[in-house]
Amino acid sequence: MNGFVRIDSEIGRLNMLVLHRPDLEVEQLLPDYFEHMLSDDIPYLPAAQKEHDGFADVLREHGVMVLYLKDLFIASINSDEVKRAFIEDFIRIAGLKSESIREIIRSYLNSLSVEKLFVTICRGITPKDIENTVDKLPLPLLIKQKYPFITDPVSSMYFTRDISFCIGGGMVVSSMSMPFRRIETLFMRYIHKYNASFSGTPLWYDYNLGYSIEGGDHLILSDKAIAVGFSERTSLGAIEQLASKLLRNGYERILVFDLPKSRKYMHLDVLCTMVDYDKFIVNPEVYMGDFNVYELTLSQGGDINVSSATESLESVLKRALNVPAVKFIQVGGGDPIIAAREHWSMGGNSLTIAPGEVITYERNEVTNELLVKSGIKVNTIPGSELCKGRGGPRCMSMPINRMPLV
Repeated sequence: MNGFVRIDSEIGRLNMLVLHRPDLEVEQLLPDYFEHMLSDDIPYLPAAQKEHDGFADVLREHGVMVLYLKDLFIASINSDEVKRAFIEDFIRIAGLKSESIREIIRSYLNSLSVEKLFVTICRGITPKDIENTVDKLPLPLLIKQKYPFITDPVSSMYFTRDISFCIGGGMVVSSMSMPFRRIETLFMRYIHKYNASFSGTPLWYDYNLGYSIEGGDHLILSDKAIAVGFSERTSLGAIEQLASKLLRNGYERILVFDLPKSRKYMHLDVLCTMVDYDKFIVNPEVYMGDFNVYELTLSQGGDINVSSATESLESVLKRALNVPAVKFIQVGGGDPIIAAREHWSMGGNSLTIAPGEVITYERNEVTNELLVKSGIKVNTIPGSELCKGRGGPRCMSMPINRMPLV
């Protein structure tokens, strides 16, 4: 372990994170394909970029080093050999159904600079991009398709938390559950493998291990306890594999929340985020204890024990955090109308930048006021365009280094 990556909590003072500034890929969203593209609306890009820049500015004002995924990736592709390997991996996972198209795209991408390669893959490849690169069009380019992309744009990649996340001194490169997002993780895999800053960082889970796993379903409660959502996006197979690795590397318990398998509850962090040593923002349904919780621990013989937590969520978290009490701050104050609205606009998806200090969307006024009344310092940012992608400040950030808790 090289010390560059260190995440032992959700709340330790944030030193460094990775963002992706939304770009041309957001403008590729099409209303007729919202379901496939995992979207409910189309952000207005100039406004979304302005909001995202404001988010980055607030982070810098609080001493956080902001790294951009694009810059990390470009620095990682440091030879023609690495570039060719990346292109081959991209072709393998991009869902291309014709060898002729594979060959054309291989040739086209190899002709691009690394920066142009990044931008092209992000915005998606269309027939128009490659038709002029060949003398004779193959059958797949002659047959017109309604869907205008040969390879999908990565329109959700500004939610960097989902595609990779750090636990302790190691990283997870996610395996996305939805086909539309599977290209995104390849960028992080090459950053982990070839960027010098990440050299020696253990990989707890790799994107090609066969089970879906996403960062929004993982809360780093402490250096001994992790909470995981078994959700629409994170599978039991991945939870078992990751838990086995973590429990054999110093972690004592993994708490598994059995979440409804729907877009409304897509990740654990849209239902629950930690904002202080003993405080959580929670969706009212979490507060009511509607979800079953299971605990994974390691036996003396090295086997994984599984137990069902029949006690209350408060008791489970008190024990995991070793605190005398836990306070829940309900999104929208628990009011059924306000809570539904502020849940939709990611009122529970805050980013904690220090114990008792968070970044939230300004539009979630009721939840923000309740945070302040609970002693939490709230830094608000505009997010009317950003939240159209169905994520909040936590979703948009991949922390890679936090101060240890004292």
